[in-house]
Amino acid sequence: MKEKILSFIKKNNYVKEYQVYSSFHDSRKTIALTLQQLLNEGYLIKEDEYYVIPSTLGLILGEVVSVKNDFAFIKLLETDEDVYVRYDELSGALLHDRVYVRVHHYGVKVVKIISRIYKEIVGETYLENKKWYVSCPSVAPQGYKFRLKDYDGKEGDIVLFEIEENKANNFTVVINKVLGSKNAPHMDVTRVILEHGAPLNFNEEVEKSLLNIPLEVDKSELEGRLDLREELIVTIDGEDARDLDDAVSVKKTSSGYQVGVHIADVSYYVKEGTPIDKEARNRGTSIYVTDRVVPMLPFLLSNGICSLNPNVDRLTISCIMDFDDNGNMISSKIVPSVINSKYRLTYTYVNKVIKNNNPLDSLEEQILLLHEVASKIRKLREERGSIDLSVPEIKILVDESGKPLEIKKKIQDEGEKLIEDLMIAANEAVASTIFKKNLPFIYRIHEKPTAKKMDSFIAFASKIGYPVTFHPLTVKPLELSEYLARIKRKEDKEIISKVMLRSLAKARYYQDNKGHFGLASTCYTHFTSPIRRYPDLIVHRLLRKYLFNNDFSSIKELTELLVFYSEDTSIKERRAITIEREVVDIKGAEYMENHLGETFEGYIDGMNNRGMFVELDNGLSGLIKFESLNDYFRLDSHSQTAFARHKGTRFVLGEKVKVMVIEANKNKGEIVLELLDSRMVKTRHQMNKGLRKRK
Repeated sequence: MKEKILSFIKKNNYVKEYQVYSSFHDSRKTIALTLQQLLNEGYLIKEDEYYVIPSTLGLILGEVVSVKNDFAFIKLLETDEDVYVRYDELSGALLHDRVYVRVHHYGVKVVKIISRIYKEIVGETYLENKKWYVSCPSVAPQGYKFRLKDYDGKEGDIVLFEIEENKANNFTVVINKVLGSKNAPHMDVTRVILEHGAPLNFNEEVEKSLLNIPLEVDKSELEGRLDLREELIVTIDGEDARDLDDAVSVKKTSSGYQVGVHIADVSYYVKEGTPIDKEARNRGTSIYVTDRVVPMLPFLLSNGICSLNPNVDRLTISCIMDFDDNGNMISSKIVPSVINSKYRLTYTYVNKVIKNNNPLDSLEEQILLLHEVASKIRKLREERGSIDLSVPEIKILVDESGKPLEIKKKIQDEGEKLIEDLMIAANEAVASTIFKKNLPFIYRIHEKPTAKKMDSFIAFASKIGYPVTFHPLTVKPLELSEYLARIKRKEDKEIISKVMLRSLAKARYYQDNKGHFGLASTCYTHFTSPIRRYPDLIVHRLLRKYLFNNDFSSIKELTELLVFYSEDTSIKERRAITIEREVVDIKGAEYMENHLGETFEGYIDGMNNRGMFVELDNGLSGLIKFESLNDYFRLDSHSQTAFARHKGTRFVLGEKVKVMVIEANKNKGEIVLELLDSRMVKTRHQMNKGLRKRK
C-alpha cells in the first residue's frame, strides 16, 4: 500500500486527500493510516491541502548515521549514499534523527528534523565558565552546547536529559534523572545501553500489569492442549541460563524418529496491545552484556511462568516432527500443549554424555538418541549447502563491581550443535507450514551476497593461497560450504570464515519468503525464542490465529502491519548487536590495561585507513596504526592487503603477527598494538623511546 500511494503521488506531483481515497479500493481507515505513516517517516509532506513527495520541493529524505567532533554523515535514503555535513549545517539534528536535507553548491544542509529517535539522551556533566553543560559525543557533534537548567550536582555525573529548546545548536536541557558518577560500578555498561536508546527498567504500567500474571499453571488452562506431562522432556542450556524457552524430546519409531521441540507459550500470557506487549515491542530483543541481561520481558515472565523450569507444568507450543532413519523430515504438526520438564540439563553435562557414549540410564539414552537424530539432520543440511560459519565467541567474566577478570572463548560443542540442529528443523517446519497456506507471516531471510562483495572475497582467498572456482554472480551456498570443508588448517579456516561472513548479506526479518542463503533453506523463520525475541512472539500469535483458532480475518491489515514489524524488529536486533559489541570492546580494553607492555601473538583480521586490526590469541582485537610504522602504507581493500611503499613489505588478512600492547583506552574501547616484525624497521614508538633514554 505504501509503495502504491507513493507511486501515485509521485506521478501526479500535488495530490489532495480525496484523490488518494478515490484512486484506491482499500478502506478509508487503511489509507488514512498509511498516509499518516508516510508523513511520520518523511516519505510524504503535506503542503496546505496537498500531499507532495519531498523531491518535488527539492528536499531529500535522510538519516543521521554517524556523528564526529565537528561534522556528521547523513544517509540519503533514496540513493543509500552517505554525505558529509558540517555541524553548523545540521540544524540541531542528532544521531539517528530522520531529516530533510537540501544540497547547495557549498554542501548539504539540514532543512527540517522529521523525527527524533531519542526521547531521553544520556550524557556527562561538566562545568565551563561557571555554567553547567552536558557532553554527549555519542549522539551529537562537540560543536553543540547542551546547557543545563537548574543543576546543583557535580562534574562527571551521568545523567538522562531532555531537550527543552534549541537556538543555533545551543540547547537548553532538563535533567530527568541523575544515574550516578561516571566511575561508579557498572556505569560504563549502563551508559552504552542508554546511549543507544535501549530502556533499562520497566515502566510503572508494566509493573502494574505483572500483578495479573499467574505464578503457576491452572488446571482450567489445559483444555484443548496436547498433554505431554508424562513424556521425558528436557531443557538443555548454558550453566548461567535462566530464561528456558525451549525443551526437547525424542522417540524411536518404526520409520525413524519422532522429535518434539516444545517452546514456551509466551503469547498466551502476553496479549497484543497490553503494556507488557508494547514494552516488549519497544525492546525488540533481550540484550546480553558482560554484567547483566536487559530482558525483553520482565523476570516474572521470562524466569517464572514462561520459563520451562523442571518439575512444574508449563504451557507450550509444540512442533512435533517425524524423521526417517536418514534424518529426512516426513511430516510435522504444530499444536498447543502442556509439558512438565523432567531435567534442566547443561551443555557441559550433555557434551560429557555424548563423548563417553556409554549410557547409564534412560536419561543418557535419551541424550544419545537426540544426538543421533540431530547429527543426521545436520548431515543432510550440510549436503544441501548449509554454511558452517561458526567462529568462537568471547565471554568476559567480571566481578561484582563490573571489573573484568578473565576472558574465555566460547566453543560450540556437540551439545550446542544438537540444540541448534533441532531448533533449525522446527523453524523450517513452522515457516513451511504457513508458507504453504499462503498467509501473511514474518520470515527470517538471508539474501544472496552481492557480486561485488563476493568478488572481494575471491580476491582475498586467492591472495592467501586458497583460490576458488565459483563465480561471484552465480555462487550457491553448497559451493561456499564445500570450499570451507576443503580448508583443514584451523587458523586459516577461522579467518576465511570471518571474511566470508563479512561478505554475506545480513540476515533480517521480512514479510515475504526469500529463503535463507546461509542455511541453504528455502523457507525459514524464528519460532523458538519468544522470551527473548519479539519476532518469535509474533510468529506464535500468527500460529494461534491461523492454526488453533482458524481465524483468517483482517488479512490485508495484517499484511501491512507485518511490513512494519519486520523492519522494526530488524532495527532492534541491530541495536542489540551494536550494544553487545561495544561493551565487549570497553571491557576488553579495561582488561588489557593490566597487560601493557606484554607481547601477544595473533592474526590480522581486518584493515582500514587507520591501520590493521589484529585478533589476539585471547580473542580480543587491537589496532596497529599505520602512522606508528616507519613507512607509507597503501591499502588494497579489494584483496585485503596493506603494502609498504618504501620497504616493499606486504601484509595480508589472516597473516600471523607478533605484537606488544602499548595502549588500552577503556573510554574509546580501543586497544593499540605495536608490531614486532623483523621485516620492518623500528617503529616511531620505539625510536621515540630511544630518544627519551638518550636525553
